[in-house]
Order: sequence, then C-alpha cells, then structure tokens
Amino acid sequence: MHPKISVSRRFATIVVTACLAIGSLIGAPETALAAAPQVTAGTAKSANLSTFTPGNIIADSVFFNSSAMNATQMDTFFKSKVKSCQSGYVCLKDYRQNTPNRPADRYCNGYSGAANESAATIIHRVSVSCGINPRVLIVMLEKEQSLVTHTWPSSWRYDMALGQGCPDTAPCDPAYSGFFYQIYGAARQMQIYAEGRWFTYYAPGKTWNIRYHPNASCGSAPVRVENTATAALYYYTPYQPNRAALNAGYGTGDACSSYGNRNFFQLFSDWFGDPRNGLTVSGAIADVWTAHGAGTGWIGTPVGNMRSWSTGPGWSQQFANADIFVKAGQPGRTVTGPIRTEYRLVGEVASGLGWPTSDRIAITGGAYQDFDNGRIYERSDGRAFAIAAPMFRLHESVGNVFGSYGWPTSRAYRVPGGATQTFDRGAAYESASGVFLLDATWTAWLNSVGGTGGAYGIPTSGVTDAGDGTQRVLLSNAVAFRKASSVTVVKAPFVSVYAEQGYESGALGRPTGSASDLPGGSSQQFASGQIYSSPAGTFAVTTFASAVAAAGGVEKTGFPTGPVVASKTASSQRFSAFTFTKGAAGARSVRGAIKTAYDATGGASSFLGAATAGERALADGFVQEFDGGRIICAPTALVALPRSMATAWDSLGGQTGRLGWPVGSSVVTNGVTEQAFQGGLLVSPKTGGAHAIVGATLSAFRIAGGVPVLGAPLEPEQKSAAGYSQRFERGVVFVPYSGSASAVALDTFKEYERGGGLPGFGFATGPAAPIGAGKAQPFQLGSIATSGWGTSAVRGTMWRVFQSSGGYTGPLSYPRESEAKVSDGYIQPFVGGTTYVSPYALAVTRGVLHREYWKLGGPEGELGWPLLNETSGNGVWQQKFQKGTIYLYADGRVVVR
Repeated sequence: MHPKISVSRRFATIVVTACLAIGSLIGAPETALAAAPQVTAGTAKSANLSTFTPGNIIADSVFFNSSAMNATQMDTFFKSKVKSCQSGYVCLKDYRQNTPNRPADRYCNGYSGAANESAATIIHRVSVSCGINPRVLIVMLEKEQSLVTHTWPSSWRYDMALGQGCPDTAPCDPAYSGFFYQIYGAARQMQIYAEGRWFTYYAPGKTWNIRYHPNASCGSAPVRVENTATAALYYYTPYQPNRAALNAGYGTGDACSSYGNRNFFQLFSDWFGDPRNGLTVSGAIADVWTAHGAGTGWIGTPVGNMRSWSTGPGWSQQFANADIFVKAGQPGRTVTGPIRTEYRLVGEVASGLGWPTSDRIAITGGAYQDFDNGRIYERSDGRAFAIAAPMFRLHESVGNVFGSYGWPTSRAYRVPGGATQTFDRGAAYESASGVFLLDATWTAWLNSVGGTGGAYGIPTSGVTDAGDGTQRVLLSNAVAFRKASSVTVVKAPFVSVYAEQGYESGALGRPTGSASDLPGGSSQQFASGQIYSSPAGTFAVTTFASAVAAAGGVEKTGFPTGPVVASKTASSQRFSAFTFTKGAAGARSVRGAIKTAYDATGGASSFLGAATAGERALADGFVQEFDGGRIICAPTALVALPRSMATAWDSLGGQTGRLGWPVGSSVVTNGVTEQAFQGGLLVSPKTGGAHAIVGATLSAFRIAGGVPVLGAPLEPEQKSAAGYSQRFERGVVFVPYSGSASAVALDTFKEYERGGGLPGFGFATGPAAPIGAGKAQPFQLGSIATSGWGTSAVRGTMWRVFQSSGGYTGPLSYPRESEAKVSDGYIQPFVGGTTYVSPYALAVTRGVLHREYWKLGGPEGELGWPLLNETSGNGVWQQKFQKGTIYLYADGRVVVR
C-alpha cells in the first residue's frame, strides 16, 4: 500500500496561478507527498538509490517512448503483480470500462471511445495518442494509489488514480474523475509541462533551488535540471528526496523527507530498468521479463539495449541477473550465472553453440543448458564450459557428464592441427579427420611427448583395439600402440607405408620395437616384417623378409628400392643389390645385369613373372629362366624374351643357330613384339607363338613396312619348287628362285587372297612397280594392278588376252574390275575396252565397235560372243560376232548386219 500524509502544498498555489492564466488547460496533480510505501509481497529492493541524481530522474528518450509496451505486455505485467484479487474487489488486471471520445489538440491526438476496454488497453491507447511512455503511467499508478499491486482497491482509487485534478486543499475536479480521465489527463498534462510555455520555473538546462519538503524549514538544495522529462516530474511533484528518504529505500525517512520522485525512480528501476540510461525492454523479450517479475523479479533490470541477431533471426538483452534470448518463432530463454558468463565469453548466438533451446537444468553435480549445437555445463565448483558440435555429439555418445569422460574442464581451444577440449578423465580432439576422444592415460602420454604440437601431431582416431591386449591411436604424423604401460610409436617416414599396409591388420602386423638407425638408412621391426627407409625411399618388406635374412640382411642385399609388385601368380621386390621373386618355383634372387633387365620390364608384374631358377652361364653369356620367358645377357645385348620367343630361338639352335645372339632391345608395335638377332628377327603376335624372319624374306618384310604393314608372321618360312614364301597376318613375302623377293601387302594382298592366293597366282616374281597410269605386281600366273579404278587382278587366260593387246601400256590400260563369269564364258572390263574368254574365241572389243556391241547387250545380247578381234581395210572397220558383224565406215556410220 502507499498511504499518504496530508500536508499543505505549494503546488496548489502554482496550480491556481496557472489556472488563472490558462483556465481549464491544466488539471491538478497528485498529492505532493506520500508516506513511505509498504513493500508488497514479491517486491524486492533492487534499485541502487545511491546513484539517484535529482537533476536526471528519467531520460527524455525513455519518458516519451510511447511504444515501450503494448497492451498484451501490460496485461501480462499486471497479472504478474496480482495473482488473485480479494473477493468483492476489481483489481487493475481485471478493470474494464466504457471509454469516451476525446478531441485531438496540440498535446494529444484524441481518443475514440469504445466499450468495455481494459486498463491495459486504455493506457496503451492514451500513451500512443499523447506520446508518453506507458511505463511512466504504470509507475505513477503505483506511486499514487498502489493500483498495480493492490489486491482490494476501492472504486475511489480508480476515480483519482493519478491525482490528476485532485489538489490536497480541495475536492477532485469532477471533470477528471474516473480512471480514463485520470490516465488521459495526466498524459496530456505531461505534454503541457514538456511544452515549456506555461511552466518554466523548473525549465531544463538551468539550476533551481528545489525543496526537500513543503515545510520551508526543511531547506532546499540547488538542482541542475538536465532534461524536459525530469522537469515534468518536478512540476508534478515539486520536491526532491533528502538523504534520509534515499537511505530508507521503500521505507520511511525523517520528518523532512518526501517520497514522490524517490518512489518514481525506485519503482521504475525495479520494474523496467534504470530510467536514466534509456534502456527499454520491449517485444518478446519484455514478455519473458514480465513473466518473471520484470525489474523486481529475479532477472533484475536491463543493463544493455536489446540486440538484434541476423542469425535466427532473433533478439537478446542483458539484465542484472540474466540474459534473455528470443529466437523468432521460439520460446524465450534465460541464461544465468556461470553459464551466462561462458556463453558471453564464446560469443553468444554467433558462436558455434547458436541459440539456447532450454533454460538452466539442475542435475547431480551441477547444471547444464542446451543450445542449438551443443551445451554448456556448470560444474559444482562454479566453473562452466561450453561443448559445441561436433565434440558435443561425441561426448553425448559416451554418456556425457555421467559417462567415462565426466565433466568438461575447459572449453574447446585451438591447438596445432585443430582443436581440443579437456574433461575430468580425458580429452576430445578435432582435426580435418574428424573428432575423437582419448582417455586420461592416452591424453597424459600425448601431453608428455609434446601434445598436438609435438612430433606426432593431433589424434586422427579414437582408441582402437589392436588385439592381444593392445590399443592403437592414429595421429596426424604417427600411430601409437599401447600394451599395459608401454607405448610403441610408428612415426615418419615409416607411418605412411605402414598405413598403406593396413596397420596391424596388414601383412606387417603390430610393431615389435621402435625405429633404429642402420648404415645408410633406418628400419623398424614388426611382427611379420620390417619397414626400411633410405635415400631410395621407404618400403615395407614382408613377403621377402626371410629371403633378405637368408641373404645376410640389408647389409648384403641393400635397402629396398621399391614396393612389392605382383601378378596373380608371382611377386617381386627390388633391393639395391638384389631383386627377389616368388612364384610356383619358390623364392629366387635376381642379380647383376639380369636384375637390371628384370627390373626394367616391371618385375613380377611383367610378362616374365617370377624366376624359376638361378642365373646360369650360356657360352660366353648368361641366362635366367622365368615363368613367362627368359633374360639373356649376351655379348651383343641384354634382352628379355617372352617364352614363345625363347622356345623359337631354342628350336632354331639358339646362339649357335641361324639367328645367333640377340642384338638391341625388343620393340613392341600394337601388341606385336620384335626382337632382332645377329641373323634375323623373331616376331611374336599378341596371341603368342613366335617365328623367325631371315634372309631375303626379312629384307622384303622391312621394305614393305614391317609389322605395321604386314603384321606378325603366321608360320616359319616355307620352301617350294618356286622358291621361299612366308605368310603374315596381313600379307605374304615371296623369294622366288628366279626374280626379286617381294611382299604382297595392303590392297594387293586382299586381291591376292580373293583370287585364291598361291594356287590362283603362283609366286610373286617381283615387287609392285609403277607402269603407265598405275602400278602392278607381277605373279607367275598374272598380275595385280592398282590405279584410279581400284585394285584388280588379271590372271590366267585373261592375262594372255590382255598381254596380247599390249598390257598396261596398250589401248586397254588398267582393269576397271576383276574378271567375271557371263553365260558360258568370262569377261573383264578395262579402261579402254573389254577382254573375252569363251568356248568360241579369245577376243577384245574396243572403241566405237565396243560401244555399239554393248548397246546391243554384249555377250548376252543379239550378237552373242565375239569370234574375232577388230579388223580394217578400205576405210571400213569391222568385227565379227556369233550372230552378226558390226561395221564402222569412214564417214562415221555404224551398220550391224
């Protein structure tokens, strides 16, 4: 309650004087002095009255902020102050009335009356109309009549709710009686005060002697009034509180104490924040704040302005005892105590945590609060630490604070290679590989070797069971194994090779010792092999570990110079002095020049496969056999032969045979392998098998274009009565006893094959040669010619007829097509005519007679087959056919008889 003391007021004289001047413009204000109010239940002192400054009670920006609260927020606020009203009374939260119209003037924008309006709605609408902060009116309602917190208010309290028009020395002016008129009149009066036309004796920007009490003997003190809003309050209540009033809080001071402006400042501060700093609480944040008691609640008064966040979006505001966060479309959340300190420290909404999604939740051992992407834990010792994704998800997966890792002992912080966060019994590590947990034992070991900034780097895995009571942890530069209290590390340069091998699940198994230095390099021993490092590189030795040991170790074999290479049936590995192979014949070593050739082919992954025996001497050279061939170290060359070539070479007598020793390196063209020898060439096609090409056949083969033109040989050289021949994939080479060696290839070979090959043409008796308008290759039984008309053969009897007419340089020139059967004979068209072989004659038709003959249907026409060649005499040319004769006269006439 706020009972008042009745005292005479100087203010009444001021009012009278003013009224004489302006008539009904001004209404009477509240009672000047009120007895110290009793603090109602749920109201606690929070305003710091030691900071009270009489010249700045409220900032203009606060006083005139008409949008500080809406009707819904005020309604919620009123309900929070009075939970239930005594029977028979109407409390402010439930008050309603019909409101009248008010005209607009220079101070307010008027009011359109409505039925059954609530107190909150009336205050809201009046505030907007007159431009006054609704919180100012709410505080005045409380300090004048305790209407905000009263649980059994009588109707007279509403009639004189703000003391407007109710001087202490006279009854209230009926024109101002009633709740609506009190609210509207007071708000309008504040704008009159602010105007500065009629009221100037507390004008802002000047110093005024302001009394402590109506009793002049109580004295006064100079006050520099700093703003219009403070001046308005002094016009309304023209006294400042003395030290006794300020020291009393909501209590009673001394006989010279006044309380109106003290109570205004204290109530406003406790409910809405310091009125001087311009801090306002509005919107959804005000809803949360009001629901928790506003300034007199546990959240306290605002200490900062509302902040907008683009992420969300949403808003936040800091208060004395909590921060309020409201994400659009979500319930508002409070963040308090150590959790608030931590949340602020990591960046609030802009941090990896995002928005709060719960309020503080107490649990055994402390408390926590959830956020979009993590959680902040508050320990029992008062420390709080954030855990954000992805560490948060991992911590949750192991039981969070109730699991094996316990409570966080730090927030995440950056370390070389990523970030880490410590817990009671371990730590989490985040890197490009992910986020992983290490227990306290592993964490202590890592810290002892330099942490993530040490030689081993940051963990890139959690703890993995490596078998036999051993644990494994991967790090960015190493892998560590722990068994009991012993830790063995595989570090650079060995770790990358070990990873390629599959760590302990691979061929090497677990490490059995640390790395050690050797002359020229270093090594590390594993359960099933070693990794060696030297200037040649770093390589694992598993398959050939026993072979290396049997040979005397790397001191004898040299360091490995490559990894194991393998095919389906063989494997090999290079060392500086040896290459070891393994296949069906077991493990073998390859050394010296043969090693050089073997390594160059690709070792076991090549056609050679694995060695099947050791190196052996052969005449004045050396050979070594392999699954797929042989390497020969000859006085003339160092070569690797496929098995088919080696077999063919052996069948021809090897180095003592016609071929002799190999010379030069093998050449592969389109899958065909050629190997030159002293006496010839061995060629192996893609399908396997090899044949020698020697002597004149080899010369013709090379002249024709070799493998790219003829392909690989299909058989050895063949001897016949006519000479030697050898068939190839796309041709044949002839070496006749009489004539020049030559190759039949390309289109000529196709025509040769079409015409029956050797039975149809016999041996080629020379290479193709230019003649006339094309080129032709001679055969025993004819010729194959190529010209602009294509490639065609002329052979047998047709060849004799063609030759008798002058051949390729005669009038017939080159064939246009191959010979063809017609009826009971054969014909072949040429550029200059046609040849005929029939049971009736061997003949040729040419020129005009030829043209006329074919107009009549040729051999199958009305004249039948020619019986003679063309003859001439006495200016007439003629040719006889089975059924007539064609005549050509000198004057160009053609007659058929």
